[in-house]
Amino acid sequence: MLEKNRIYNMDCLEGLKRIKTGSVQAIITDPPYFQGLTQDGTRGDFADLEITRPFWKGLAREINRVLKPNGEFYIFMDWRGFAFYYPIFAEYLPVKNLIVWDKGAGPGSFYSYTHEFILYGTKNTGLRRGGTNVWRVPGFSVGAAGTDGEKIHPAQKPVAIIERCLLDSTQEGDLAVDLFGGSCTTAVAAIRHNRQFVCFEVKESTYDKAQRRIALEKEKAAKGDKTDEDTRSKWWRDPPPGL
Repeated sequence: MLEKNRIYNMDCLEGLKRIKTGSVQAIITDPPYFQGLTQDGTRGDFADLEITRPFWKGLAREINRVLKPNGEFYIFMDWRGFAFYYPIFAEYLPVKNLIVWDKGAGPGSFYSYTHEFILYGTKNTGLRRGGTNVWRVPGFSVGAAGTDGEKIHPAQKPVAIIERCLLDSTQEGDLAVDLFGGSCTTAVAAIRHNRQFVCFEVKESTYDKAQRRIALEKEKAAKGDKTDEDTRSKWWRDPPPGL
């Protein structure tokens, strides 16, 4: 079993294999949104992703293995990647819904991209969740920068949207795992709410930035600094007018 409450600079599939079966309460992760582009920036198609299919199948199997019998998962994706990801994850994981994250604003020339998807599921056959599957939480272009500060990763998620997943599906002391750590917002939310975490990030420069962010968050927690937690948690409970 890997040491908890730290980020690992390693491939997430190899990392998951080192986590004990049935020990994770929540998987909260944000895989690359790479559908539509090839590495040279030209337009791509699904054929470009076929080489990665064995990796994603292996990852889905490992997610299913490490989740507790009542574990839950949240996998972020956009409309381009959904058609590729969904059949793979649904083959190995008990998918229950597709959450729509309404960010309030976004880029785009043919209607704007104001939403992202979150593939949600649970192994708990007796669990029932009320509420809507449309979550209105401001993205960085609307208000998250005012509470989270400037992004350290281009795909960084606001703390508030990760908090929503974490607080819905875990209790204090539970373990949450983020497979594609990036800025490690999952770790930040976990520290603020007394959850345990394990994050993986394969890119060394991103890993270094995330380590510094986690260290700063742990330092704040040790000092009893609750200002950021109170402010950011409020976003998804009481969104600004118009969202």
